[in-house]
Amino acid sequence: MALAAASAVLNAGFIMAAPASNNDPSVVAVIKFVKRADGPGVRFDPASCVSCSLVTAPNWNADNPRETVIALNVPRSRTLELGFDGAVTNTARVILESGDIPFRLDDGRLYVALPPLAVDAITACEVSTHIVEPGMVLRFEHADPVRRAGLYQQDPFPSIERAAVDVLAFAQREAVRDLGLGRYVEKHGLGRIQIMGFDTNAPHGHEDAPPHMHMHLRWPANTGTQIAHYYVGTDGLLLHNIVGVKGHDAPERRFERGESFTTIGPDGRPVYTHRITPQGSLQISRPDGALCLIEPTGAGGPGFAGGARVTCSTGSKRLVNVADDLQRGRLTVSIDRVQEVFSYDPDTGALRSPIQPPPVPPSVYVEAVTGPDLPSAVPD
Repeated sequence: MALAAASAVLNAGFIMAAPASNNDPSVVAVIKFVKRADGPGVRFDPASCVSCSLVTAPNWNADNPRETVIALNVPRSRTLELGFDGAVTNTARVILESGDIPFRLDDGRLYVALPPLAVDAITACEVSTHIVEPGMVLRFEHADPVRRAGLYQQDPFPSIERAAVDVLAFAQREAVRDLGLGRYVEKHGLGRIQIMGFDTNAPHGHEDAPPHMHMHLRWPANTGTQIAHYYVGTDGLLLHNIVGVKGHDAPERRFERGESFTTIGPDGRPVYTHRITPQGSLQISRPDGALCLIEPTGAGGPGFAGGARVTCSTGSKRLVNVADDLQRGRLTVSIDRVQEVFSYDPDTGALRSPIQPPPVPPSVYVEAVTGPDLPSAVPD
């Protein structure tokens, strides 16, 4: 019923490829070798695993000044030791998915201890930071020109578009907070709102182009999720929206400037509506009419690349700016006079900043109070 409701609203959808069967004897492992310095990378030694083979599809393997990425078909659910040759001493870390796995150097070769994989492990090439809040996750892609690949391999690099999407991601976070959308979807078990941009390094063959952003409600079982792509022009403004539904085989639908697209929850009810204005700004609204308008500030860069102004019907007004230091792994988000700093691993994007405070001592009872003059928490 809910999927039919989403389909009826959109009359659109993604064509989904069938997942690999669990009877398939192999899975795909994408392994990242982080370099100590710019220079040659490593190569897989097929003699170390005769039942393994290289993935030959475009953009699954990569070599750039920061890292070498090797994609392999490996036996399912087997503990393996894979051998590599080449510039093995130039390897600082070996990454699978979002974390390190053990490796050793022996007699001029590098050996990787690969854990048993029951499913594909393909995200090591992604470099993104995830910021999780109630009912929402913001996925921030670190667009490093050194890692560029796929359709972004050639000039010009989409610096303006990427900067605009950076700002729009955090501006949408402010709208989600102000409108209470994250709390609403979490309370009603509707899934999780996902705010995302686009990758510029074609991880695991994903040609994430042209430049765009997302804010979709991931349904609990994924099928039925309406994926909207808000495309951004070279002027840093929004162009149009193309939407499809996960698990549905109808064609996608395009929404032009001035047209509204409503996201439907798994209960068949509208959750929120996006509308690109005729000027290329963005309006996000609730079914009850409460809304936030996200506009470019017109300072510091073209379109949203120079910052955003978020004005909500609740009376709140905020200015949003974003700066990403790829070398130091520091993402700085300015909300009016408040400056948030997210520390992340430059090799993987994994968030290093603490996500919650340590617990209070067991002898302390903290009253749930708010206000300018908060009492101190003291032992009873």
